[in-house]
Amino acid sequence: MRNRDGHPQLLVLTIYFGVYLAYLCVHPEGELLHWLTLVALPVGGVWWLQGRPPARDLLASIGISRCAARRGWGWVVGLGAAFQVLQLLNVRQRGELAGALSAPMGPLLPLVALGLLLATVATTEEVFFRGLIQSRLARWRGPAVAFVVDVASFVLYHVPYAYLKPSWPSAGNLPAALAAAIANGGIGGAAMSWVFWRSRGNLLGCIVLHALIDLAPAVRLVHRTWFA
Repeated sequence: MRNRDGHPQLLVLTIYFGVYLAYLCVHPEGELLHWLTLVALPVGGVWWLQGRPPARDLLASIGISRCAARRGWGWVVGLGAAFQVLQLLNVRQRGELAGALSAPMGPLLPLVALGLLLATVATTEEVFFRGLIQSRLARWRGPAVAFVVDVASFVLYHVPYAYLKPSWPSAGNLPAALAAAIANGGIGGAAMSWVFWRSRGNLLGCIVLHALIDLAPAVRLVHRTWFA
């Protein structure tokens, strides 16, 4: 049932996201800073707007609770496996991944990459986009509208990175950056927003799925950065 409980919070979060996007266009920040910009500041703002509730209630409002954590794991496993298969269909990526796993300490790379993902992007981005934006929008306009807007927001968030960061092949090319943002933020964002919708707010499931989606690229990156 729709209600307006999350409307003031959503308004503040929308303004914050607009300012944050403008900031990213000037300074695409690193992963560790996301704990401040995507977690501490917006969650702290929501906590204040909600009347400073106990931590348990605040966490439940973004999808972290025992009840929520029981739902949607079939979607997490199924979509996570599907993304692994799709990535392995790329011959170049498959060859690079095989080389990384066969290198010294290669079998440990998935665990290292998974731990890094859970400690950084998988958690920080899910807290903001699913735990805060999608949850509040769903209460105000319903889950379908929340799904569409959340995916679009996640795509927009990726555009400054795709255009400005030299590590992206699309750097400096706006059409290519838009395509890369849709490919990275749109497809993966849709999967995670879908899980959040169908699980009725299991943020932990979305965090795990995010880590699984990014696992193969993260393994290759860790290998190139630390072990190559």
